[in-house]
Amino acid sequence: MIGDAAQSNSALVIEIAKSGTLGKILDAMGTVTAEAGHVVRIHPAGSGKVLHIFVVPGQHVRKGETLLTYQDHSLHLVRLEMTRAQAALATAQAASQNASAAYRRGHELEGTTVAAGETKRRLAVFQAARDDVIARQADVDTLKHQLEEEYNSVTESDKAQTDPQDETSSIIAPTTAEVQNVFVGVADDVSPATELMGLTDMSSVWIVSDILPQDAAQVVEGGEQTTELVSDTGTTLLTSRITSISDLADPTTGLVRVISRTPNPDGRLHPGMFLNTQLPLREKTTGIIVPESALTEINGVSTVFVSVGPNQFRPREVHVGAAGNGQSVITTGLSPGEKIVTHGAFALKAAMLVSDADDGG
Repeated sequence: MIGDAAQSNSALVIEIAKSGTLGKILDAMGTVTAEAGHVVRIHPAGSGKVLHIFVVPGQHVRKGETLLTYQDHSLHLVRLEMTRAQAALATAQAASQNASAAYRRGHELEGTTVAAGETKRRLAVFQAARDDVIARQADVDTLKHQLEEEYNSVTESDKAQTDPQDETSSIIAPTTAEVQNVFVGVADDVSPATELMGLTDMSSVWIVSDILPQDAAQVVEGGEQTTELVSDTGTTLLTSRITSISDLADPTTGLVRVISRTPNPDGRLHPGMFLNTQLPLREKTTGIIVPESALTEINGVSTVFVSVGPNQFRPREVHVGAAGNGQSVITTGLSPGEKIVTHGAFALKAAMLVSDADDGG
């Protein structure tokens, strides 16, 4: 017996038992591994000298994080070219405006004080001046694109510069990654041909499990795998899709490799981490599907609490056929339609044990 107030304090949840089918799972050990071919090799856009290096091999970095800065002499030269190109454009625009005005005056006075031949000459000068403006504008646009796209890309930025004369360029991480190699040092000269560092893209990773061949034969390729990630704040369940099951066992270990791919946008997963994981199997079990929170152990026996009347609950021994993804399938001991406690079973168990102790006294 447990009253309404106690039920409320224990957050008791009562639901009707329903039958269903649950796929069996295989508990295994998963290892976090970087995806093959996800190495990013970074080169600078310009030429110059390394100022600071902020990372070391093995360090985990996030997208946009500064890896290295260098004094970019090429950027200085491009900016000088831009200044000259803008000046040339302004001169061409002024010349075009003068030529346009001269042609309009000649056209208005043609046949009086201006000969037809002079009008044609002025038109040709105006057209040449207009073409020169188009060419000078193209030069400015090309340099602008170079400054905006080449010196500001997924791997490089000049946004940290403090004034127009600042030539400092920052090499940035293009994605969540792990630093594999750093090939330069402070004060080294660099150019677009220089490989600065190598990163492994960790925005998504593999979870690799090595299992027995007979188990691998039952794993569902394309099935959803569940992996536990334990941290100081608790346990998080990660889901990933199984992308590969090896056809052959490793001759050294005799085990078959199963690979799934999971997103890693916040960089919590690092290469070499060992995690508990559950692989979906082809075999399925039919019975009563209940959340794992409905089950508790009493004297070493799996038990659920069944509602048998107002504020009355009775422990029922059950047999669990399979479990996974927070659910269990009960094969014996429970029937569809019965009311069971799906949350708060532990509180009922505690209340029952206290009651038994009092009766014994």
